[in-house]
Amino acid sequence: MLPLLASIVLFLILWGLLVAAEPAVRGSLPRLANFTARFRYGDYLPVVLVLVIGGALAAVVGDEFSDLAELVVARSTILQSIDQHLHDWAVHERSPGSTTFFAAMSVIGGPVVLGIATGIVAGALAIRRWFRWALYMVVTVGGGALIDLELKRFFQRARPDLAQMLRHASGYSFPSGHAMGATVAMGAFAYLAVRLLHRWKQKAAAIAFAITFVVAVAVSRVYLGVHWVSDIGAGLSAGLLWLATTTVGYETFRRIRLIRALRAKRGM
Repeated sequence: MLPLLASIVLFLILWGLLVAAEPAVRGSLPRLANFTARFRYGDYLPVVLVLVIGGALAAVVGDEFSDLAELVVARSTILQSIDQHLHDWAVHERSPGSTTFFAAMSVIGGPVVLGIATGIVAGALAIRRWFRWALYMVVTVGGGALIDLELKRFFQRARPDLAQMLRHASGYSFPSGHAMGATVAMGAFAYLAVRLLHRWKQKAAAIAFAITFVVAVAVSRVYLGVHWVSDIGAGLSAGLLWLATTTVGYETFRRIRLIRALRAKRGM
């Protein structure tokens, strides 16, 4: 199956790039530590860096979602033409093997399976008494699902023609709940992996798998004919915006607590 092979290749490429980036990442940490040591409140500079990077990402994806939303509301003929062209192409390129793969990815990347996976991970974290991590997972994934429902209700965009759908889908189309849900859930899982795993190759594999999974789920919704490609773009950007908000918020909170604990220990 070509889509499965393409997903494996994408994962291996991403993993290889991330593994190759390890020396640059590890080399920058000592330099940052030496630089921040010059300042009285230098230990807070990494917090500022997290806020700046997170804020920049949120601004970019938020602007992308806003642009797509404006085009949808204005019923842009250009956007409709792009959506229809890619929809027709996906319908024309269907094959039994590809349909099996994308149907499976659509189910795995759906709200039920991702919700169960989130509950299992949050429960495991709670059992280990990592309650803040568990709360982060629940708020990030659960909040993303609620936001998607409200966005769908607000825009009320119709789905593609039912006759060309390979799977039944109800409700409104914009943004894609599968694309947004997969982005939020897998992004949160990847963040936990980066924080909890010890070896860089394992962290890199988790990030590469998360990206590959999101791409496969997103493409599956266009292939199955239940979403326009602009719905997917909106779902990805809205998901990244919410993920950046919760992750930066939690990372900032976590770092400030750690800094205060270390300062109290040193008697500062």
